[in-house]
Amino acid sequence: MSGKTTNLQVIHQKAPKESKGDLIAIATEGDRTLFFDFLPLDLGQVKGMNTKFQLYTVPGQVYYASTRKLVLQGADGVVFVADSQKKKLEENIEALKDLETSLKEYGIDMKNFPLVIQWNKRDLPDAGDIPWLEENINWTKAVTTEAVAARGDGVMQTLKVAAKLVLDHINSKGSEISGSPAAAAAPAAPKKEEALVALVNGGKVTRNYFVNYCQTQYRLTASGEVEDFKRFSREEELAQLNGLINQMLLMQEAKKSAMALDKKQIEAQVVSFGRKFGSMEKFNQWLDERHLTMDAVKNEAVKNIVISMMLKGKYGDVAAELAVAPAETAAYYDSHQQAFPGGMEKHQDRIAQILKNKKKKKMLDDLFAVLRKDAKIEIFEDKL
Repeated sequence: MSGKTTNLQVIHQKAPKESKGDLIAIATEGDRTLFFDFLPLDLGQVKGMNTKFQLYTVPGQVYYASTRKLVLQGADGVVFVADSQKKKLEENIEALKDLETSLKEYGIDMKNFPLVIQWNKRDLPDAGDIPWLEENINWTKAVTTEAVAARGDGVMQTLKVAAKLVLDHINSKGSEISGSPAAAAAPAAPKKEEALVALVNGGKVTRNYFVNYCQTQYRLTASGEVEDFKRFSREEELAQLNGLINQMLLMQEAKKSAMALDKKQIEAQVVSFGRKFGSMEKFNQWLDERHLTMDAVKNEAVKNIVISMMLKGKYGDVAAELAVAPAETAAYYDSHQQAFPGGMEKHQDRIAQILKNKKKKKMLDDLFAVLRKDAKIEIFEDKL
């Protein structure tokens, strides 16, 4: 569940149609890859030769070690997708040791093999700092990248770094295709700095990250059919950016206060969202039609849970704060009678929901105002 399949799905979505094959997934009911995902990706010519990268993911579970070994037998390089959460430290270490052992069985020294470690899920509250992850997990001193695969951020950069390492390795003197240990992987080219649209307490919001965020929010909330790529007005972009800043402030505060999220809560939120569609089959169909992954929904669930926990910390009994008294309903009806033909009783529930939403919006506005008060926020509108 570190995000391997999500990485591959994002690559498949972003790759030009003429440069990719079909994405084949074989997964269990729990949406965990059972054997492999396969994506042939044509990257054009290298030194006069046509190249075609075949990308696979393999199951991360310990008991599928034999399947991983089978796929690794012909591998020219590996991207190790690490879950950045501190609570996943031991699982990351165990998985990396398993990779090292499997490569050794084929006579490959992992330190002299094209390996990229992707620090994924950088947006989660419990994500460890990069120096801490490097010290505790990256004993091979492999090239590393950062990503939020659920948003598509950092995925293509990881692919570029891995592709360069593999090609350099193959082209190096004495090196053979399919995992030869003869030569050390060449260092990756210096990373080109991406354009920044904002800084939130030092946290970077790159243009690429922001575009992915906007598209995901649009696909999650739009009614009816969605465009392949939504173009936003400047006003809409600024509204989306403020929403992203609020979300980053939430996650930063959650991380600072060591907020613990219950996996069951996240699953319950996802199930609750899925029920709106009548069945999981229809829910998955909706996700496919909108080119969304389940991780995008889980990300929204995490955000909602963090908001709920913070509101509870600020207000105590949130339900009581949101309760609408009959007198409030009556007063609202008296002020807006033209909008509710047929009398108050006919529209009582609708009016109560309107007032509840107004109260919740006020609570959220107050929460974000507190978070923004001492935050250092820089917005670079010229990069939007």
